[in-house]
Amino acid sequence: MTSTTSSMPPVSKPPEAEVRLSIYAKSSISLTYMLLLFAGILGNAMVIRVLWGLRRRRVQASLSHHMCSLASCDLLQLVLGIPAELYGSIWSPFPWPLGNIGCCGFYYLWEVLCYAAIFNVLSLSCERHLATCRPLSLHLRQSSVRLRLCFIWLMSLLAGLPVLFTMGLEDVYAADVDDQHTELWVCTPLSSRKGLFVATIWASFLTYLGVLSVVGITCWRMRRALQGSASQDVEVAGPGGSVQLLGRFCSGQTVTARKQNARMLGCIVGALAVCWLPFQARRLMTVLRSKDQWTENYYRSYITLQPITNCFYYLSSCLTPLLYNLTSQSFRRAFVHGITHCAWGTTSTACPYRPQPRDCVRMSAKGQNESYV
Repeated sequence: MTSTTSSMPPVSKPPEAEVRLSIYAKSSISLTYMLLLFAGILGNAMVIRVLWGLRRRRVQASLSHHMCSLASCDLLQLVLGIPAELYGSIWSPFPWPLGNIGCCGFYYLWEVLCYAAIFNVLSLSCERHLATCRPLSLHLRQSSVRLRLCFIWLMSLLAGLPVLFTMGLEDVYAADVDDQHTELWVCTPLSSRKGLFVATIWASFLTYLGVLSVVGITCWRMRRALQGSASQDVEVAGPGGSVQLLGRFCSGQTVTARKQNARMLGCIVGALAVCWLPFQARRLMTVLRSKDQWTENYYRSYITLQPITNCFYYLSSCLTPLLYNLTSQSFRRAFVHGITHCAWGTTSTACPYRPQPRDCVRMSAKGQNESYV
């Protein structure tokens, strides 16, 4: 999901005026970016701190791991993306100041973090779907949560590799303008690897749409499952052909908690769809017209849209902690006590908040204890 912020095609003659943002626009963008950076770091750091403080409590380990992974991804997007973009694309875009390695490395990391974000959301939705519709299956898979998250990050690293071969430095002006033209190097998709770049853009866009579709379906299925009776039992085949009854939900409190989880997931996907759609639309501008078809007006439109769409992109990383608090009462209590240094007290009386087991499965077999996931 590369953000080609400084790409410009070869032109047949120099533009009449430099294609740059005004000082007022740069200052406004910088202020907005810094506010998003501060809010995102504060919110996501507090999410990680709260989850770390609750690591020894009887809470949903799988959900906590996914939330921590997503918060880490959001933090990296903000910390690595905003400063580099302000310096290399807003204030000093021409020529690109970070060199060829900086060009490839910056957009590779951006691509990796984009894939990591949507893959984390996809994994979280599948995990919540299993917890709601097939709780025993989820219970048997708890030991693989960390391995699954490591696999997600590995796949993200591999998915971003094409960017290393498609991005680089190119001279803005064509060599045949005149023999004495001034070189102006920008970070842009390489003309010699146009096919690979187009395939990369479309692959990441279709992945984005595919993940949103899958998560939307899982949220719909979770909502249907949660509308059933809380006392509904499921028959599960046991050893030796025996049949055991598995309570789908242990209590009304569990049903409420899972409804909150489904609502939280739906809000995250909604924010991802709304905030990333302008960003994705601007990215498609780089492939809908080939470089030799770009006009000065087309490029000016691209430059104008860049900070606007990227603000929405960074906003999605800032909204996630807010959505956790708005949609989950239990997380909101933990978050408030985390801020007041209460969630990790050494004694049970130091903090009035007690995390309660929410997602549990209860086997009907005699002597079987309750298990919490």
